[in-house]
Amino acid sequence: MTTLATGQFERIAEIAMQRWGLNLTDRKRELVANRLAKFLGTSPFEDATEYLKHLANDANEEDMLVFFDLLSTNVTSFFRERQHFDYLEREFYTPLARGNTTRPGRRIRLWSAGCSTGPEPYSLAMHAMEHLPDLDSWDFKILATDLSNTAIEEAKIAMYPKKMLENLDGALVRKYFRRGDGSNEGTVKIAPHIHKLVSVRRLNLMDPWPFRGPFDVIFCRNVMIYFDQPTRARLVSRMYDLLGPGGILAVGSAETLSGLNSKFRTVQPSVYVK
Repeated sequence: MTTLATGQFERIAEIAMQRWGLNLTDRKRELVANRLAKFLGTSPFEDATEYLKHLANDANEEDMLVFFDLLSTNVTSFFRERQHFDYLEREFYTPLARGNTTRPGRRIRLWSAGCSTGPEPYSLAMHAMEHLPDLDSWDFKILATDLSNTAIEEAKIAMYPKKMLENLDGALVRKYFRRGDGSNEGTVKIAPHIHKLVSVRRLNLMDPWPFRGPFDVIFCRNVMIYFDQPTRARLVSRMYDLLGPGGILAVGSAETLSGLNSKFRTVQPSVYVK
């Protein structure tokens, strides 16, 4: 096991904050040390000191993204935190399906910010297909972004262990997934008509965003837990500006906009409207 001296962990935390806005407190020290030890065991670096020297002097962008993967955690599942999907069904898709809302054109844009390996944006796509019967007649797109190279590549491939579907309704599985065979036995792949609704891109939320919106819905769930209060406030303000009037922001159930001086209106726990 690799042990991290105080100065080494402080340097790691400094890099994480400067580059990605991650707030690594001392409580993460053991986790970081364990992941670093696993990485060093298969790397050309002798120890943490040599690796940190490399990051400081010789690392390119790809090296830094490998380092980011050491620090980040990709925990995800299909239809996670179902209450957010229930809100979208009730307050967004049902009025659209009934023609009870006025929209300029037939354009719908969703953003899954911090999409991990993809179950969230693909869940959003399946959910829209279920609750907006004429979805094909809409200009409907989902943007899915994450910083992790590993997560992004998995999201693009959209192939998952079959056990991830254990809690999903069988009808959903039959409609929206395809079973793997041969060397892919025990896996499932997102069906093509769902896959094409999602565009997966790598994005550092701290950087300028290469899109203007407006978005109708933003899911930024269990992302802000990694940031300090000023970083959260800046991120929420930028998302507010990117949403159209009445736009919806969903954050993780353990997250809140309280104390961020946000202009959002709370409509239910962890769901906000512009």
